[in-house]
Amino acid sequence: MTTMTNAPFGRVHVIGAGLLGTSIGLALRERDVVVTLEDASPSAVALAIDYGAGEARAQGAEEPELVVVAVPPDVVTEVVASALELFGSATVIDVASVKAGIYDGLAKAGADLERFVGTHPMAGRERGGAVSARSDLFTARPWVICEGEPGRLGQIDSFIRSVGATPVTLSAREHDRAVALMSHTPQLLSSVMAARLSDASPAALALAGGGVRDVTRIAASDPALWIQIV
Repeated sequence: MTTMTNAPFGRVHVIGAGLLGTSIGLALRERDVVVTLEDASPSAVALAIDYGAGEARAQGAEEPELVVVAVPPDVVTEVVASALELFGSATVIDVASVKAGIYDGLAKAGADLERFVGTHPMAGRERGGAVSARSDLFTARPWVICEGEPGRLGQIDSFIRSVGATPVTLSAREHDRAVALMSHTPQLLSSVMAARLSDASPAALALAGGGVRDVTRIAASDPALWIQIV
């Protein structure tokens, strides 16, 4: 059983009000952390706020201590670089499922990598968006921490424990190899199997049982997201 600790950050800004961003907000609000939310979609932010995941960031508000970037993989590097520049003293983390490219992209952009820590919670659901968010999404789940400045790594370790997850330390490339095997390959196989069923006859589909449901369950995940990951 995972032991939850007090959150090490009193003010957290979450960029991206989808499944992970909203779930992080919900978990932190249960621990009385001040959470502000931002998203390119005003309706996504409004929904996350209605769910109790945080509030919109007011003009001139006090700078957050932690910024969590929870946006689609194809824009993570750009959004992290912008957050590092906008919030000059905050620690910035991301939660994308591919890590090495982000570190490489930030280095090429000349971003302040001393304040960045790449992370990846091994938690999710087949359906995305704030409507699917849960405050206990990370409970007892591994949450990978990659390279970063030692003092900030310790803070992020405490942050992860505070929402009930279990920190796991890997380099960015070790992480990418591991998730390709343990997460991305099963997703692709599930999608291939589901696609094959589109040609199955009604008689064949009538024979489907638990095995088919188990194999194809995660094929319901957002295909646009998985195109970016692959």
